[in-house]
Parts: sequence; structure tokens; C-alpha cells
Amino acid sequence: MRLFPASRRRGRYVLGALLLAYLASFSAIPAQAGLEEGKRAYREGDYSTAFREFLPLAEAGDVTVQNQVAAMYYAGQGVPQDQGKAVEWFRRAADRGSLDAQYLLGKLYYYGQGAPQNFDEAAKWLQEAALFGKPQAQALLAELFFSGQGVAKNDMKAFFWAELAVRAGNIPEEDQKYAQAVRDRIFAVMEPSQVESVGQMIAKWEPKRKRPGGKFQAQGATQ
Repeated sequence: MRLFPASRRRGRYVLGALLLAYLASFSAIPAQAGLEEGKRAYREGDYSTAFREFLPLAEAGDVTVQNQVAAMYYAGQGVPQDQGKAVEWFRRAADRGSLDAQYLLGKLYYYGQGAPQNFDEAAKWLQEAALFGKPQAQALLAELFFSGQGVAKNDMKAFFWAELAVRAGNIPEEDQKYAQAVRDRIFAVMEPSQVESVGQMIAKWEPKRKRPGGKFQAQGATQ
């Protein structure tokens, strides 16, 4: 299995943390037929039963469970490993507004896993999650702006997103270190006046919020 670059350990960490986060989030979901059985089976390591219980809920449109099913396809837990299926399920959840799914879908396109490498698609999904305040998406989006892949190269936008990710301070340690490394690389080519301008932009920025009627707006967002 080819995991997200930098290392196999990094790939396992990202996926493992993700699965644990999804399991923890299940506690906030109203009881549904099959959900408790699936959670119990997953905790006990009976991934085949867990997947069998989760799949109908995912097909019915439960976004959190859709992410879980996608992650299980990615890891090959309870089902033959299929990164293409992981992309399909993350896309379903991403289309319904899941920031986790948008970020991970963008990451899969960024690295060409489960789908051909496509920086345009990566930028599309990462930017959506970044605008809603997903720090990990912000850090990877900064990479795209810095390299000019999928978006026009723009060092100030790259620094803006990287600095936001670093300032979030509420992400796993490895993600925080990655965001800091991205930020430092961009900072090295910035002029003091540019850094100051970005700081002023960040002071005014707010994540995109949902408005009544299902519409969205972003205040001070840099796209």
C-alpha cells in the first residue's frame, strides 16, 4: 500500500487519528439501527461486522459514517483495501459539507491516491475546507499556492493560509509540525512588508459560516 508521502509512519498516523476521531464523534449521533452494533464491533476489532453495519447508514446519507466507510476502504479494514472506493465515499461526504472529507479528498488528489493526481481538484476541495477553518487543509493549500500547482502561484496567499494553520493550535502534533514547516519555508522568501500585510489580513479573517437558508458567506477570506 502506498501511503501519503513523507513516510509510511506518517500515513499510518494520519489514518489512525482519523479513524479514532470518527469513532469518538459517533457519540453525538442519535441512535440508529446498526450504529451501536457497528461501533461495538469496531472497538472489538471485528471490522467486517463493523463495516457491514456502517454501510447501510452511509448509503442512507450519514456523513460521519460515510467518512468512516471511506477510511475503512482506505485502510482495508473489514473490506478489501480500495483507495478508489475511499475517494468515492469521501466525495459523497465532501459534497454534503464534511470538512474532514473535503480535506482528505483534496489530499488524495494532491498525492494521486485512489484517483489520478490532479492539483486542480486538490485545490478545489482544500480551499473549501480551508475557508471553513480546517487547519490541515489550510497548510496543504499553502503548499499549492507556494508551488503554483492547481492555483496561480502567490506567496502572500501561501503565507496567509500557512500562518492561519499554525495559529490554529488545535490540531495533532504532527500536523502542527507540518504546518510550521510549510510556514517557515514560505516566510524565508517573504518581505517584511508582505508579512505585515498578511498579519493585517489574518486579523480581519473569519471562517466561512452557514447562514439561514443554507447559504454561506465568508468574511475577509482570501481565495
